[in-house]
Amino acid sequence: MNNIQIKGIDSTLSQVVFENIQNLKQELNSILIRADQILIENLIDETKFRLEQAQDNSKTYQERYLIFNRLTESWFELWKQSKDLPDALNLIIIIDHITSYLTAYSYLFISLYLINEDKTGEYQKDLERIVSGFLLLSEIIDVFIVFFSISELKRIYDGSKNAFSVSTRSVSEYFENRKTSNLVTQLRAYSSLIILNIEDYINKEEITRETESTQLKNKVEIDSSSKPWWEQITGTFANNTVYDEAMQLGREYRDLPQPHSTESLDV
Repeated sequence: MNNIQIKGIDSTLSQVVFENIQNLKQELNSILIRADQILIENLIDETKFRLEQAQDNSKTYQERYLIFNRLTESWFELWKQSKDLPDALNLIIIIDHITSYLTAYSYLFISLYLINEDKTGEYQKDLERIVSGFLLLSEIIDVFIVFFSISELKRIYDGSKNAFSVSTRSVSEYFENRKTSNLVTQLRAYSSLIILNIEDYINKEEITRETESTQLKNKVEIDSSSKPWWEQITGTFANNTVYDEAMQLGREYRDLPQPHSTESLDV
């Protein structure tokens, strides 16, 4: 039941945060006084440094949580200071986005810490700890799912399926220890919620990509068609003599030299 492992952080997190930081820099000069600019620039430097630390695979989940929690608190304080600034809407949106990303990963790592680390060896206490981690993880996936990469979600999904599959119990086990059985029920409920949310999200993402791909393909096919739109009309005009004659007259007219043309009409 302790097999949810995300050893590293996908590069997409750093890319998204760094892109937001670049956008944030563009907003600084036009809105804030120099003292505030220096404050944000220092926070940006710290964020880059801390994210590089968090990428280290030797870091435990607890250490990663402490890194992200510290950054989250700093960016949240900045958000509170900036949210009432006049003419700072773009700045606030960027700060809010960065804060949300950091919050999502902060909660992710504290939940993985509870699930995977600092076990006591005592079954009941360790199970309580794992269940609390799955409760938090189910809330995170329910609320912050869009902030995680598909590869990270798939790893969480696999770990949750494993927790669900190994936590089955028999009737005798159910009556043997009702407190333990209740914890197992909670574990299965939280892992099920995680599984369902991730399945639903990934399916919707795949449908969206397929739809966008189909729309792009259709657009390319239409754009590359040799016939103009008026020659592709079908429906009530199909096999209509009047319509065919009108189209023929139109084609003949388009073949005539236009008024600005240097060609003369043949009589």
